[in-house]
Amino acid sequence: MSFNMINLFVPYITIFILTLQGGLLAQNNLSQKLYDNYSKFKFESLENKRFSHSDLMTALKQFEKSKLIEISTAGYSVEGREIKLIKIGSGKTNIMAWSQMHGDESTATMALLDFFNFLETENESSPLIKEMLKKITLYIIPMLNPDGTERFTRRNEIDIDLNRDALRLQFPESKILKKIQEETNPKFSFNLHDQSTRYTVGNSYKVATISFLAPAFNYEKDINEVRENSMKLISQLTKNLEEFIPGHIAKYSDEFEPRAFGDNFVKWGSSLVLIESGGWKNNYEKSFLRKLNFIALVSGFESIANESYKNESIDIYNNIPENQKRLFDLLLRNVTIEKNNQTYIVDLGINQNEVSTSDKRNFYFSGEIDDIGDLSTFYGFEELDCNGLTIDTALVYPTIFENYNSVKNFDISKILANGYSFIEVDSLNLTERFSEVPINLILTGKFKKQNISIGKNANFRLLKDGVLKFICVNGFLFDVNSEKNNIQNGLVY
Repeated sequence: MSFNMINLFVPYITIFILTLQGGLLAQNNLSQKLYDNYSKFKFESLENKRFSHSDLMTALKQFEKSKLIEISTAGYSVEGREIKLIKIGSGKTNIMAWSQMHGDESTATMALLDFFNFLETENESSPLIKEMLKKITLYIIPMLNPDGTERFTRRNEIDIDLNRDALRLQFPESKILKKIQEETNPKFSFNLHDQSTRYTVGNSYKVATISFLAPAFNYEKDINEVRENSMKLISQLTKNLEEFIPGHIAKYSDEFEPRAFGDNFVKWGSSLVLIESGGWKNNYEKSFLRKLNFIALVSGFESIANESYKNESIDIYNNIPENQKRLFDLLLRNVTIEKNNQTYIVDLGINQNEVSTSDKRNFYFSGEIDDIGDLSTFYGFEELDCNGLTIDTALVYPTIFENYNSVKNFDISKILANGYSFIEVDSLNLTERFSEVPINLILTGKFKKQNISIGKNANFRLLKDGVLKFICVNGFLFDVNSEKNNIQNGLVY
């Protein structure tokens, strides 16, 4: 090629590069603006992740008079609860999104309410919204499994995992999802879930805060244009979110599951993005992950509308590390255990499991020993090197209390500082199996020695040369020297 011909093409090459960069810069700029102004868009009426179906119905009523949001009833669940369909936009490119296919996975549902509020706050006068909704039409099911939501359980009322009913289509919730898919033929779809908070990004200590997946449509995991577009969009979303959670994005397993809706949506011609909301330290209500979901959804919709995802390489997607389950809530390293006059060095992995209250609208923690041994390939949200510390069984406070109120009015930190994990109480009229005070409660005369073994509640002492340093109450540590108290709640035995 001659020098003159090269000069001839330079302006066009420059325009192409600037256009490409402009699209990427616009995406990053949008994500940053959404992040910085999130408090303006957040739907404040819903803060607790264990909200009910009726809570969602009440929330949606606030958008009934919206000029942008059209709300209808798509059908009813096994127990007869309404499943709502939200239609937004008038563009040629159809997009589906659904949340709470599993009733206890509610992070994205709250993020969708934030998105609706964003539309109302910015309204149709916003150039971004106006242009976006001219090009796309959204069909959103904010809660596909209302019966599971009522119990805050994964499965529906008759214990069915709806995400394994894409072939048989036996249940009304599954039929609704398939019907909308057939009617709208979406070019893109968003399958919105929560995953365990204990996944890491590959073999690292970093928690997988957001995990993406472009699902396979066959066992060979072939890549066609439909799946490739999913990968490209995820590549863009990954770059956007990396600005806020560097190193905390993982990839969900892409093993083909022929019964799952995500895999079948790709087979049916829809480029699907699976978003799994994982963990973030001390973010029990997942409010930060809700914010990230909101950013991912808005920037994803905008990318599809402007087709900026087409400029992305799937190499970014392919290089995202896969999920690995390598986290404990509390990891105690190099603990000395004494048994039969012998000493052994072990690690203790402890998990602080959420347990639903009887009304399913709240939860408490039950701390359990999940593993004992060489856990050097694992990590903890909280870690303590117990080199030189010996573990011993928990103790009960020698003074008996009359009732729960008398316990609440006492300075529990003094009892904890002296190494006691239990208080005996003459009368316990509590309806739940936990106490708000940071110590375990037990009826007088019922205390038994606590075994330090897998599956048992984590209550014990840690001593150095016979001197108390830490106690563990219900899976949470109390530092005797500093009196730093991380105990969220005690249990009632």
